[in-house]
Amino acid sequence: MYEAMFKRIKSTDFPLKCRGMYYFSKGRHAHQERKGSGFPYFVHPRGVAYIVMEHGGTVDQINAALAHDLLEDTETSYLEIMAVANSEHCAELCTELRNNEIRKEEMGKEAYITEKLLKMSEPALLIKLADMVYNSYDQPGEKALNRMYRNVCELLLKRKLNKHCKELAELVLLA
Repeated sequence: MYEAMFKRIKSTDFPLKCRGMYYFSKGRHAHQERKGSGFPYFVHPRGVAYIVMEHGGTVDQINAALAHDLLEDTETSYLEIMAVANSEHCAELCTELRNNEIRKEEMGKEAYITEKLLKMSEPALLIKLADMVYNSYDQPGEKALNRMYRNVCELLLKRKLNKHCKELAELVLLA
């Protein structure tokens, strides 16, 4: 599987313009643990960012992957992400990736995620698919989550996707 799952990824493995976000995200997630494994939470966004980088992600996409859970899981603001990344586009990607918990509760998780992913921009979709690949391999016991991911990816593959998004959607199906 992915190097991102096993490699000890360092800040120097990322482009220079991503190092600030690497350390910012690492600091914001410092006291959090990954559900189920007890690993430091930061291994997740770091791994997702590495997958994004491997699949042709831009600096903004890599930074957004490093920051993709900050708005939901920490006290980080849009403006902080924008300042650290030096990019409004990066902060916009993080906003697009953020779940609307009220809407998710109203619709049900699977319906919400399906609708969200089908409407997502391709730059954000690359990050979300990398997140799904990472979660599929990191949490193989989450049968319902993985079933939902496969269902959404089958729908996504019916539309025209760029080659990187298509590759990641296919990897989710294989997980």
